[in-house]
Amino acid sequence: MDKDVIWGIFVSEDIKRFPNFFPVGLYTTREKAVEVIQGLPKDVNYDLLKLPLNLNFAYFHKKTGKLVGMNGIYHEHFHFKGEYESD
Repeated sequence: MDKDVIWGIFVSEDIKRFPNFFPVGLYTTREKAVEVIQGLPKDVNYDLLKLPLNLNFAYFHKKTGKLVGMNGIYHEHFHFKGEYESD
């Protein structure tokens, strides 16, 4: 287990503004998080983020000062929406 990070599962929405996701689970390993993702409903997409603990990873626009993203975050996208439509 890597004690300096946590693996977060987030539902991804189709909107274009940040943030476009909300958390559904936090895990100590990537393997456990991926296992959980495989068992979640397939009518939405999910993002898996490796988040450092005790570190601010916010990214602010240099001119406007607005929060525009996250800096230095490992990210995986799990695309399910539309692929598992039931007949």
